[in-house]
Parts: sequence; structure tokens; C-alpha cells
Amino acid sequence: MSIPAPCVSAAMRRAGGWFSAAALALLLAGAAHAAEASREVPYKKLVRIPLMMEKVDDDHVFSGEFSVASADAKQPLPGDLRVEVLVGDKAVAVRVDPDGRLRLPVRQDWVDAGARLRINQPKDRLVLGYNFRARPPSGTRMRYAKLAESADVMARGIKAEAGWLGFAAPGPYALDIRFPPGPAQTLEIRFADGSSKRWTAVAKGDGGYNGIELPWKPEWRDAEVTLSEPLGGVMPLVK
Repeated sequence: MSIPAPCVSAAMRRAGGWFSAAALALLLAGAAHAAEASREVPYKKLVRIPLMMEKVDDDHVFSGEFSVASADAKQPLPGDLRVEVLVGDKAVAVRVDPDGRLRLPVRQDWVDAGARLRINQPKDRLVLGYNFRARPPSGTRMRYAKLAESADVMARGIKAEAGWLGFAAPGPYALDIRFPPGPAQTLEIRFADGSSKRWTAVAKGDGGYNGIELPWKPEWRDAEVTLSEPLGGVMPLVK
């Protein structure tokens, strides 16, 4: 999923199990961003989330990539598209792959230098995005802490970003558990006292969704999780 990078969103949107880090950044800070499709964009606004995650995600649970696309989804990228970062008196070219992936370096020294991203296209012609995803755990048996590691990282990121306003910041409340398209799968959690809970995925016939909204409960961290099939994806839900 991709949301225009400097775009204000009232809440995290959900689709296909992936979320936009840019939306999370705005939820945390309540920042007002300039129109994303302008010829120049403040570099620090684009790399804010990747830089923050470098500080709190030691195990690299999350990964992300920048992208650029035509505002009109039916149109290809302009053949003369050129993207560059302006740092001091230098213009550093940024590669754009045919599929729209933007190979934008993430550098704190460029932020400190007040760098800007420049695109040689008119306003509203292109949409910048940051595609943000969590690594799903492998296998079908694991501790709840492993299944929910992305929520723990996101909670740390929110705390780091919000600072003293952390008490008012949004936070994870559930995990969007996704199985590959097909029959509805199951998830069971067995606790130390011998009790257990079981969830069955909601599966759509078109394969568009096969998942469970599982509560995020840090106190369940040592419980044992059994899946009927390895996961296709997992992502914290934030509110």
C-alpha cells in the first residue's frame, strides 16, 4: 500500500496487509505538509520514518521503499522524468526504476544540510509514496512475542516520535494477520495455565482478503501460537 508521502491522513488505511509509513508519521506529529506534487519537496519529510525506524528497529522487522507514480494511474511515468536531491550546491541524481521504485538514499547528513527533493515535472503530475511493511514470522509455531514483534517495534517508534506527548499519541491495538489467498485458516493461542483461544480467518472468495484481526496484548508474549498455515503477512493496526 502506498499513500502520497506528504499527505495528511486522519487514520491509518489498510489494504492487502501493508501500510504507509507516511500516514503514521503524520498521525504521530500532527504535522501539516505542503502539497506533495510540487517541484521541490523537503527531504527531511520524506525520510523521517526510515530514520526513526533505524533507531528503534534493531532487528530490521520493518522494511520500506519509496515510489513515484503518475497521478493518473492510467498514464505511464513521463519519459523525461528526472529526480534529484539538492544538497548544498550539489544536485545528486536519484534513480527511478521502470516500475516506479525510487532509489532514494536515507541520510541524516542530508537532513541536517536542509536538502530538498526536486522533480522536473509540473505540480500534481506525480505522486510520491513510501511503502512500508513488516516481516512475517516463518513457520506455524511460535511465541506470541515473535508474532507480535512488529507491534512492539511500532510502539517504540511512536514513543520515540511523540516524546513527552506520548500519552496522547496513537498506538497499536491489534495485528492484521494475513494468510495467502485460499481457504480460511486458523490461529490458536495456548496460555501457560492451559487455556486457549482460537480465531478463524475471514476469507473472501476473490482472494482479496484472508485474515484475522488479532488483539495486541503484550502480556501474552510467552503464550504459544499455532497457525494452520504459514503467514503471508502481518502488520500492526494503529489508532
